[in-house]
Parts: sequence; C-alpha cells; structure tokens
Amino acid sequence: METTLVDWDDPDALRLRTAQQAELLALYGEEDIGHEMTGESIAAMLLVRIDGEAVACGAISARGDGVGELKRMFVVPEHRGRGLSRSVLRELEAVAQDRGFHRLVLETGVLQASAIGLYLSEGYRSIPNFGEYASEAESRCFAKDLGPTPPREPRTGERPTVTLTHADWTDPVATALRLAMWRDIEVRYPEIPASVPGGFEVDDPKQGVGALSTVIAWIDGRPVGCSTLRAAREGYPAGSGELKKVWVEDDARGAGAARALLTAIEDDARALGLTSVVLQTGIRQPEAVMLYLSAGYRPVVPFFPYEGDFLSLWMAKDV
Repeated sequence: METTLVDWDDPDALRLRTAQQAELLALYGEEDIGHEMTGESIAAMLLVRIDGEAVACGAISARGDGVGELKRMFVVPEHRGRGLSRSVLRELEAVAQDRGFHRLVLETGVLQASAIGLYLSEGYRSIPNFGEYASEAESRCFAKDLGPTPPREPRTGERPTVTLTHADWTDPVATALRLAMWRDIEVRYPEIPASVPGGFEVDDPKQGVGALSTVIAWIDGRPVGCSTLRAAREGYPAGSGELKKVWVEDDARGAGAARALLTAIEDDARALGLTSVVLQTGIRQPEAVMLYLSAGYRPVVPFFPYEGDFLSLWMAKDV
C-alpha cells in the first residue's frame, strides 16, 4: 500500500471522485451539493494505491481561520472492509496539522451509516449543519479539534452500588424520571417541545404505547435513572425492539447506572426473543453517543422517516 499526495486534477483522483459522486447519486437520488467543486480551495488531495492501483482517496479543503473540511472520502467497493478509510482519515489529519490546521469539519449523509461510525470512532463529534448543508435534513456534520487529547481525570473514590427494579410505564417513579428528562430536552432541544402541543402530559402516554419493559435505577434508595424497551413500529428492522427514554440524573452520572440500564434492557430483549435493539439519539448529546458506542451500538440508516429531522442519529446492537 502506498499513500501519496497528488494534484487535484490527477487522473486517478478524478476517477475516484467521479465514482464517489455516482455512488452518492444512486444512494440519495440526487447529486451531492458540492459535486461541481473545483480545486481552488484544496489544501491536500490524498490517494491510496495498492499494487499501483488507486483504490481510495480523500481531500482537505481550506475554510479559513485554521479550519479544514474533509472532502471526497472514498474507497472503491472491492477494497472496503480493510481499514483504508481509517488510514486515509488519519493520514489527512497528520497532513492537516503539518499545514497549520487546528480543526477539521466534515459532512456526510444519514444513509452512510458506516461513514458516521468511522468518524465517531475516530473522535469526531456532531455539530450543527454548516454552510451549504444548513438546510439539508439528509446531512450530518461533524468536527474534531486536532492535537493531543487531554488526559482523562482519574476516577476517585468508590462507585456507589446501583440496583435495578422493573416497573410499568405508568409507574409514578418512572414517570417522574421521564419528566426530568423532558426538562433537559427543553433546554437542549427547545424546538422539540415547541412542536408538541400539550407538552409532556400529552406526549408521554404516546411514547409509552408498546412499552415492553421499563427499568428504574436506584442508588442508596433514591431513583436516579430509567430506561424502556418498546416494541418495534412499522418499518423497524425485523426482530428489533427500541430503546427509549434512557435517563440518569446529573448527580448520579459516572456511577454506572446508565450502563446497568442498557444491560438490563438488552437482557429483557433477549428474553423476549428479540435479536437487536435500536435507538435514536440526538446530535447535542455527545455523552449519550459515546455511551452507546462504548456499549457496542453502531450507527445505522434511519429506521423511521427522517424528513425535516436535523437532530437525530440512529444506532443498533445485536443482542
């Protein structure tokens, strides 16, 4: 394998970019917004060759103020699954730092679940859709600050003991915890409550239709979190159940309650004969996305209509 920087108009680079645009056209039914992009702003064009054949590419476009945009990330289909996308991404990050960029941003589409998974696993985090993608509900944008990662603060003290109990959806304790979650949503996603006439009192019973299992987490006799497994709805993957309303109070986070709730729901799903758990989370909850990734969930294509939805990521895990 050989990795080289080439000119934007290199014939092999042009061939791969053309193949990428044809693939996006087939996937989304329309051309990529930036399909007429020229090389004027390109800071780097990278090719990967195997046995002399160009099989992967990626580029950096300068956006100003030390920010670069990843563009034209592509691997030919017959060479996918070999880690080439990750190699291209890491090499472009190294080139970006060498050329004075301190941050990389990118756009990909909701139907490109493997790409979203790659970027999340490499430390990219969701940002609002930018530039020409701002009004595109099919777009998801991500960013990563380059440079050394700050060390994590070591955990001190003993973790408290988390205990779990099962309850009905309408259990007052579970309802109170979901109300606390709703209050958090009002802050993080004010557009969501604003679009729900009647607020929590109207929305919560609708969300509970099809609830199969509700779990409450307790620490020292105090309820601190909840989660629910809901029956799959029309269009969901066969054999799946949906993870809903995962919530842990702020002062109980880091105690392992969220992971215990996930494990309990997955156990319940298996006991019910389900083969996977799917979920929808939001782009403004990086801590939730990281929890799901670390627990083995991976991005998937939307399993319900996403028209007009600029906020969601969809994930799944086989159980």
